[in-house]
Amino acid sequence: MYLVSFIKSIGQLTLKTFSGLKQSEKWATAYLHAVEEKFTGKFDKKTLEKIVKRYSIQQHFINDSFSSLYGRNNNPNEKERNLLYFIMVSVYDDFFDDKTLTIDQIDSIFYHPENYNPQTFFEKVFIYTHTRILNDVADKVQYFKDFEGLHIAQKNSLEQFNPKVTDEALLSITTRKGGYCLLMCRHYLDTPYLPEADATWYALGGVIQLTNDLYDIYKDMQEGIITLAIRAKQYEVIYALYDKHAKLLNETIRQLPVSHNRKMDLSIILNVIAAFGYVALDNLKRLQSNNANLPAFESLARKELIIDMEKNSNRFKLLKFTYQNASL
Repeated sequence: MYLVSFIKSIGQLTLKTFSGLKQSEKWATAYLHAVEEKFTGKFDKKTLEKIVKRYSIQQHFINDSFSSLYGRNNNPNEKERNLLYFIMVSVYDDFFDDKTLTIDQIDSIFYHPENYNPQTFFEKVFIYTHTRILNDVADKVQYFKDFEGLHIAQKNSLEQFNPKVTDEALLSITTRKGGYCLLMCRHYLDTPYLPEADATWYALGGVIQLTNDLYDIYKDMQEGIITLAIRAKQYEVIYALYDKHAKLLNETIRQLPVSHNRKMDLSIILNVIAAFGYVALDNLKRLQSNNANLPAFESLARKELIIDMEKNSNRFKLLKFTYQNASL
């Protein structure tokens, strides 16, 4: 019965989150300090906290959920690879965002880390994490192809500063950035390779990236970044786009060659993630109200575009949207 499965999965996730997140964050923080000592440098406080938070959430909500298809949680080696990944991509993103390296330099450190002469703490950290993971995954060739997919999408994302970028290009960039980010993570698990799950990882990444864009409307506007969320003129259009990708995620879960109960557990947890996007969309629905179009976002106060997940009303919506969409 779906209701019983839902209560069980949400209950287990809640218990694991409360008991495991703090422990994961403590271990990850100590690990990052060890990396700082190893390479004689420092992560700024904001970066360190971002890495720790993202690692912990992905570990409990995503990686453990995929391992649960085989009746287990992640082992210590899998957890370390996951943390190395978040250290690596955080530094990698900063190469682009902070323009600390040219595109040619980023290509060089990505494709030929063994020949690159690092000058900064962050370059040393990237080379270390990049090569550590590459040498540790089982399928090095496919892993590098997946990372290259992200690398190309990341370079393409520079077009998001171009006012003339098309919606088609934005959608391609968004889904590839998110998709390849998550597809890389399947290589960090020691579970048997399940080809059908690649589509689930990829679809989940697209949903997460679309969700991030919905939550970052105000921030992205300040930074001059163009996203499909910012381009949205009608709530109905952006809702239809998001809903299509969330439904695609569920369809990939249905296709997994595992028991219905295990697919159901995975669907409920991954739909918690997708539900964050529906909560953000519900805020856009409120902003549009009975009008034909959304208001111009630049005319709104910051508080109108920020979704506070500490509010009980939004937490209730999160559960409501999860329950509505997770059934297979």
